[in-house]
Formats: sequence, C-alpha cells, structure tokens
Amino acid sequence: MLSSLRDRFKSEFTEFVRLDSYRGGYHKDRIERMRKMELDTRLGGLAKLLESKNSGAVFDAMTEQQRLQAFDWIIRDNASSREHGNDDLERILRDGGSKWKVGVRNGQPGLEDRVPQGVQDAADQAMAHPGDAGRLLSEAWHATYGINPQADLGYRKSIEAVEAVVLPLVTPNDAAATLGKAIGQMRSDGDWKLPFIKEHAQNPSPGVVLGMMQALWSGHSDRHPGTPSYIQSTQQAAEAAVSLAVTLVNLFSSGGIARRP
Repeated sequence: MLSSLRDRFKSEFTEFVRLDSYRGGYHKDRIERMRKMELDTRLGGLAKLLESKNSGAVFDAMTEQQRLQAFDWIIRDNASSREHGNDDLERILRDGGSKWKVGVRNGQPGLEDRVPQGVQDAADQAMAHPGDAGRLLSEAWHATYGINPQADLGYRKSIEAVEAVVLPLVTPNDAAATLGKAIGQMRSDGDWKLPFIKEHAQNPSPGVVLGMMQALWSGHSDRHPGTPSYIQSTQQAAEAAVSLAVTLVNLFSSGGIARRP
C-alpha cells in the first residue's frame, strides 16, 4: 500500500473505531464495533488488541490483506449506517493510482479491482438490467473482482446471469432448461443473429453468437464435482466468463441478438 494511501487509511481506520466516542463510551463502543467487524470478516484478535493498544497501533499490526478486508467492511458499514467517507476513500484510491476502487454491486458497496472505464461502463449497463439477470451478474462481478475472489462462484453466476435473460426468449416453456439446451435450440432455429446488414461468408453472426455462448457453457470446468472432467475454475477463466456474460446480457436484453430472417 502506497505511503499516502496507508496514511489516509490509517486515519480512516482511527475514525472507524471512534464511533460514539463523544458520548463517553469511547473504549467500550470502539471495541464492540471492532468485534462486529471481526464476526463479519473472520478477522480475529483485533478487538482484544484494541483493549490495550490505540487504533493506530492496531492498524500497524494488521497485514496488508487484513487492512483490505477491514476497509471492505468499513465501506459497507458506512453505507448501511449512512455515514460519510466512501466518496473520500474512492477519491484517495483513484488519485493514488490504486488497483482498488469503491464499487457498488446490487446495492452492496465494497472494494473491487479497478478495470478499464469502458469495460466498467458496459458492465454497469448490464448489471442495471432489471430482474434476475442484473442481480446475478452483479454477484458474478463481485465474486470475480472483489477482495476475496471466488472464481468458481464468479463463473457459475455468469452462466446463471446469461440464462436469466436467454431462457425466457429461447426456451420459455421448458422448466428444466439450461444454457446448454438453449444453445441447442438456437442452433436448430438457425436464425438468432446480430443486426448487421452485411455478414462475413465464413463467420456469419449466428455462428459468432453461438460461439460466445458455447465457449461460456463448455468452459465451465467445475460444473460437476466428482467427475473425471472436473477442474476448478481459474481467476482468468472467471474474468473471461464475466466479460462474455456482460456482452451477452447486454445484447439479448437490448434486442441486439434476436431471431431475424
């Protein structure tokens, strides 16, 4: 953590454990708030340390990962408690060139990997989609780019987000439909296309659409634990899956992918 960021985070951390200090319950209140954070984040021993040390000493004793986890929780707690500070934290992170940013996914704020602005804009548009698709894509994004990435969850939620927007369009009467079934139906239909006036002879848009969907579906290597083909998803695979899901959710929800003669 850059020294300027570290100094600002240390200051924010000190303010965090001073909740209600002006009411005379300073020592008790700050320890209780720390205990709440420990329960939520599984960071242990900090409240005990705070009984004998000041907040600055506790911050210095934390590892880099513990500090990130703590601030991820503080950002959420600021929002739920309607306290100020998250905008200032994002400004400090941005101006300091940090790889982290204050993100909000499905109404839940927290630290996330900073991605190129164009990528972020496309993702935000897709995650704003009403209903299950936007919610599931938000969960996939946070599982992939949050401070505690879970590649398997990010990949699975990416597929579910695409299913949420594709299945009602392609297989509306199949209660047991999956993305794999939808791909088969679209291949049989043969007319799910992008709205291009001209098509490439060897790579027409129906094949491109099916290729993206098939790559997402077939690349899910940890769908069936206990089978010979089971391989746990990697971080790179999850990031690719989320990117494909963002594109597909945007295109299907906007009518960019549709049945066309």
